[in-house]
Amino acid sequence: MNQKILIIRFSSIGDIVLATSPLNTIRRNYPDSHITFLTLSNFAPILEFHPDIDAIIALRKTPSIPYHWRFSKLIKDKGFDIIFDLHNSLRSRLILANQSSQTETLKKPRWNRFLLFQFHVNLFDDDFSVPLMYHQSLGSIWKEGDPIPKTFLKISKNEKRFAKEILKRNNLVGPYIVIIPGAAWEQKQWPLDKYVELCQSIRHDLQLGIVAIGSKKDRICFEISKRVSDVVNLAGKTSLRDAMALISGADRVVGSDTGLTHAAEALGIAVTMILGPTSRQTGATTLLEQSQCIESSDTWCRPCSQNGSAPCYRSAHFCMDTIKAEEVGNTFVD
Repeated sequence: MNQKILIIRFSSIGDIVLATSPLNTIRRNYPDSHITFLTLSNFAPILEFHPDIDAIIALRKTPSIPYHWRFSKLIKDKGFDIIFDLHNSLRSRLILANQSSQTETLKKPRWNRFLLFQFHVNLFDDDFSVPLMYHQSLGSIWKEGDPIPKTFLKISKNEKRFAKEILKRNNLVGPYIVIIPGAAWEQKQWPLDKYVELCQSIRHDLQLGIVAIGSKKDRICFEISKRVSDVVNLAGKTSLRDAMALISGADRVVGSDTGLTHAAEALGIAVTMILGPTSRQTGATTLLEQSQCIESSDTWCRPCSQNGSAPCYRSAHFCMDTIKAEEVGNTFVD
């Protein structure tokens, strides 16, 4: 049956990437439907060219209630048959207030996370993951034991060609790895000295090129390139799509629990994900067999927050400081 379906996930990069897993399940269950994805405008480029999406609606980020109320009327006028709210936020509830469509809403494990962060009591199942959590909110089209697809993003041939041109202009020809050392919250960032040690080892032992990607606010990228001159620092010099295209050509990606690290796996690139204040229960996990999570398993205070935003209250940042460059470097060995 031809149906009009709306999927909602506003932010952030990593969560939107992980939402492409249930997106695939929805498409398989409604192969002839018209699927629209609603997200914030600054993240909309992530989903361009995705084969399971027919249209993208980009929402401007603003706290204005009248704006969202007007947007709610626009969504109602679209006449969606089914809505999957994979965000379940005040914004999504406001937009859906006037809707009469069948709606499936994300069930967030707020109580379990509260106990985990505040008292370090873990009530999560051993197999918990964000893609699984999303699927458990899809209603009757998915049941326990059904497959959970991998995440997926699409890069065009022209974008890949342009990425190669960027590298050539920076005198990088041949295999390379991408490092994503920055993070939205400093607590999720692996120390500068360890990144420098890792980059020196990669250049000396593996003879691989190194590309640093991030925003112009990620000062750690600039500090790394100062201390390791061979590192091509593209922080603040690429669009989101350009960064994804550069990642799609890498041999491997190293970074914290950040959006572009999750995007790398959706592009089929193995990652080494360095985990500090976040964990699998917060969405920090890898999905590809070749990928690895590196974490300090005996640091009692982690995880301490959903996204790594909580200030560290200990004398040192043990969850990150105890992870050695050699440990991360060993993930490059097959």
